Amino acid sequence: MFRLEINIIFWTLVSFGIVCWVISAKIYPVLAKILKNREEKIIADLANAAEKSRAAETLHNDLAERQKNIELEAHRIISEAQEKGKRQAAEQWQVWQEEFRELRRVKEEDLRRAEEDFYRHFEERVGKMLYAACAKVLRLNLTPELQQQILQERLAELKKIKEF
Repeated sequence: MFRLEINIIFWTLVSFGIVCWVISAKIYPVLAKILKNREEKIIADLANAAEKSRAAETLHNDLAERQKNIELEAHRIISEAQEKGKRQAAEQWQVWQEEFRELRRVKEEDLRRAEEDFYRHFEERVGKMLYAACAKVLRLNLTPELQQQILQERLAELKKIKEF
């Protein structure tokens, strides 16, 4: 059976005391120093991470604001370019209209001159044909007054045809 021996208990307590003293005197300060350094490093890392997080947040906000400003600037530039394009298109349209009006005026003037030339030559030819026809039909030479009267009557008829 089990017997309780004082001698064993004494030496066990002495051994336990020596082990505790060695641990507290030699091992504990080293472990405490390591744990303290580790704690300080973790605190420093957390502070550094918090600082970097704040810096990143500040940078993010700054970049978001810059992006918003850039988008606004891009929108403004696009709007200005559209307005400028519309103005230039309107100005070019006016220039083209002016050129068209000028070209039309020139062509109408050319047509009017060509028409006048045609009628002038036509009147001369018609007049000569009328004189010749009247001279043949009437079998006489027409006097200048009679030629002028016939020519005026035919020109009046020609103008009516022209107006028609």
